[in-house]
Amino acid sequence: MDHVVKIKKGLDIQLEGIPSPKISNTPDSLLYAIIPDDFVGLTPKVIVKPGEKVLTGSPIIHDKTHPNIVVTSPVSGEIVTIERGERRKVIKITIKPDASQQDLEFGRFDLENMDSSEIKDLLLKSGIFAFIKQRPYDIVANPDTAPRDIFVTAFDSAPLAPDYAFILKEEKQHFETGLKALNKLTSGKVYVGISQRQPIDVKNATSVIFDGPHPAGNVGIQINHIAPINKGDTVWTMSALDVLFIGRLFDKGIADFSRIVAVTGSEIDNPHYVRTRIGASIASITQGMVKAVKYEQRYISGNVLTGVKTNADGYIGATHSQITVIPEGNNYDEFLGWASLNPHKYSTSHSYFSWLLG
Repeated sequence: MDHVVKIKKGLDIQLEGIPSPKISNTPDSLLYAIIPDDFVGLTPKVIVKPGEKVLTGSPIIHDKTHPNIVVTSPVSGEIVTIERGERRKVIKITIKPDASQQDLEFGRFDLENMDSSEIKDLLLKSGIFAFIKQRPYDIVANPDTAPRDIFVTAFDSAPLAPDYAFILKEEKQHFETGLKALNKLTSGKVYVGISQRQPIDVKNATSVIFDGPHPAGNVGIQINHIAPINKGDTVWTMSALDVLFIGRLFDKGIADFSRIVAVTGSEIDNPHYVRTRIGASIASITQGMVKAVKYEQRYISGNVLTGVKTNADGYIGATHSQITVIPEGNNYDEFLGWASLNPHKYSTSHSYFSWLLG
């Protein structure tokens, strides 16, 4: 039996809007966006111009420090805008998809006979390497540094988080191929952190089971309990849902950035999973799902704790697999505010009388 790491400290915040285990298809997004801020540590340089045609997998930006790290297009189409902010910072690049989606072919490779440099070169060219992060600092990994170990997180313990086991069940083969490729990028081990509540059958890696409240699903917590980072060590981390990109690359020969996203929150009618691509517009993903109300609503790309506040006209982040819609909370005028003795206030520390009510 696998060893179970029990996390005792933490808190599972119970919110309304848990996604039901069903998947629907969304209308095609009219625009897709690449947001450089999704790739922390990358200093972007845009290598396309408005009006230029691109294929799925074509380079859009590259890192100024490491030019071989590129971010590629999730769709084929035309570059519409390159939005810049203060000091000409790149805010986002929008792409209008064409009717006939065309992929940049990277070819089929025999993974068994490839070495680490060949695999790394392919991940860099396809733009998938940008989804690998390194610790310390939790930034895009440096391709010139060999990792001691690689840690893959196969569950999320944040509020209303998607069920990774449910999502990975459809693409088990791609997940196994992705782990096999990661094994060749390190002389150490590839660890996969899985939840005891959402078991996953893991091959080509060392699985470690975690049980406990949030933040048990955070990769930093998992690293600390599996193999802590010592001075001078560098480790790489990845989400299991991003490992699918690697698996598809080797199994299909293309950069397939499709993703199953959980649409969650109390403001969603019938919360469930949808098929889309990274960078799709929030409006296309949530179409027909958001409750019609008179008060203001908050759209979050990601979860309520670490997600990015956006709006219906925004775009889902490249590394996010969840959209949350909740009340904005600016329409409440409660007497005494937090200091009131309202028995319905939530508390884990007996600060309010609500603890007497369970």
